[in-house]
Amino acid sequence: MNTGLKKDSLSLYNVIFQGVAGSAPAGAAVATLTGSAAFALGSLPLSAVVAFVIVLINAFIINRISRHVAGAGGYYAYSREGLGRFAGIFTGWMYIMYQIMSLAFIGLSVAIFLPALLQEIFGIAIPFYSWALLLVVILAFGYFVSFSGVKNSVRYAMVMATIEVIIIAAISVIIITAKPSINTVSVFTPVYAKNGFTGVMLGVLFMYTAFSGFGTATPLGEEAQNANKVIGHGVLISVIVLGLFFILASYAFTVGWGPTRMLEYSKELVPGIILTKSYLGIIGAIVITVLFVNSLFTDAVVFTNSLSRVVFSMSRDNVLPGILSSIHSSRRTPHVAAGLMVIIAFAIGAISVVSLGGFNAFLYTGIAATLSALLVHMFANASLAGIVRKMKLKINTVMDIIIPAISIVILAFVFYGSFISIDRIVIIASISFIAWVIVGLIYSGVSRKYLVHENVP
Repeated sequence: MNTGLKKDSLSLYNVIFQGVAGSAPAGAAVATLTGSAAFALGSLPLSAVVAFVIVLINAFIINRISRHVAGAGGYYAYSREGLGRFAGIFTGWMYIMYQIMSLAFIGLSVAIFLPALLQEIFGIAIPFYSWALLLVVILAFGYFVSFSGVKNSVRYAMVMATIEVIIIAAISVIIITAKPSINTVSVFTPVYAKNGFTGVMLGVLFMYTAFSGFGTATPLGEEAQNANKVIGHGVLISVIVLGLFFILASYAFTVGWGPTRMLEYSKELVPGIILTKSYLGIIGAIVITVLFVNSLFTDAVVFTNSLSRVVFSMSRDNVLPGILSSIHSSRRTPHVAAGLMVIIAFAIGAISVVSLGGFNAFLYTGIAATLSALLVHMFANASLAGIVRKMKLKINTVMDIIIPAISIVILAFVFYGSFISIDRIVIIASISFIAWVIVGLIYSGVSRKYLVHENVP
């Protein structure tokens, strides 16, 4: 009977593009950067640069942590080893919320936006109620590709993410070079943003969400070759690839649309597709639409991979029901954990649409995912010093304490910024988040005595 995942299955390149695909580069570039543009406006590229620096600091910390801790638990394992049982279980609990809400958000990104996109861009009308079928299709696709085996699923993500990045980058270059007069370095200053640098930083809040999938590579530690080296390097390189990609795309789309007209850009459903259509015609619009949808399907695979492995790891450590650590006999994937998480994600997405409406459900799941993701990253970053101390290594004050502390302060600001726009959906998402935190604190306190893992204090 197999009790573990398939070891030494993944190379550095597999890990890199799991992280790249986790950020849905095409989907973020053509659509979801509108949230950042609403505040940064024509200074959107500056927000991209600042967000890149923040995420790069996080990747640097993960690189240091993974030298000592690498396995299927990802952030859960980092906190467990560096901060102890209670913090580890709580981090894992919050990671589950982050990933389930992200899966629901990814599904709704297709289910809600695709019908509207087809109508707006191509004049093709499909019934609104098709959202339910689309939600099933994308989540089921993510499950079955993930179930097929870690090599298959990660190779798929690697190929799709590579295609997305190359084509969107090429379109960006075409936009920049088609009309040389539109190019300007002023978009890398706060001059266009709402309230100057304040608007830039609020833009960073939303830009951060575009990067947030980079950490989906961390739960591949049990299946990666030379994991203590490959996971950290993979995360760092994936963040660099994403950073350069988002800076290029945000610059091209800003100057292509017009820095002084970015408020209009932020109000469009899929401005990247509209802009591509104006430069490359209907063929370009079709290509980028296919990439947009494919990006989200790939994202469903990536998040199913990462979530199922963390749940598997927690179950194996005896803090979640034992059935969730079941491994398929031939595929060697945590199929039970993946299946349950996908079902829960579908239920959350469907209930949200019925109770809140389509677009509000999309916002609700996105906000809840962002809040929990930020908390998870703060706990993971705080674990570095504890891990170094536990390994009885000499603590580097700058690298192991000061940099993680700076990162936590920055993430706390971004976390606070999530509450800037107080409306009904923000309140509902915040209540859901707080309720999950309270249950998680109780659950962590009760279950920590049952945690079975070597060298856990």
